[in-house]
Amino acid sequence: MNLAVGDLVVYGVHGPGTVEARETRRVHGEERTVVVVALAGGLSVQLPLPLAREQLRPLLDEAGIATIEQVLRDRPPPSGESWLKRHRESQAKLGHALGLAEIIRDGSIREAAPARRGGGARLSPSERELLRRARVLLTTEIALARDVSIEDTETWIERQLAPS
Repeated sequence: MNLAVGDLVVYGVHGPGTVEARETRRVHGEERTVVVVALAGGLSVQLPLPLAREQLRPLLDEAGIATIEQVLRDRPPPSGESWLKRHRESQAKLGHALGLAEIIRDGSIREAAPARRGGGARLSPSERELLRRARVLLTTEIALARDVSIEDTETWIERQLAPS
């Protein structure tokens, strides 16, 4: 990845952003190239070039979106794991497009399931927040990658999640 000014990139759990600048700075007597990425909400991050190449990724392409589509449509068997274990596993998936799709798919299935007596299959508040965050990140990335609105992307995701 070139990381040129103007490139759209994804920075893990912070989501998509634009490379705003590449600057040379003197750090501890050494010249270093720093990549500045503007993220949503006025947030920006400055990463040394080697770290930027490691932690930034390009937006999804159509092949990646096709894979996301398949993940969203899959219906894995329900997990009997505790909410804490599911939460930890989901946390680890944030920032990866396929992981976001899995969080959305699994959370949506679980949220739609009828509540069981004495507990239930529903999401905990923290899982619900994780699902919301995953949807925002994936929706934003797909909307940017396809140059369509957030609303159109939300509708597309809902169609993928709908039972066949």
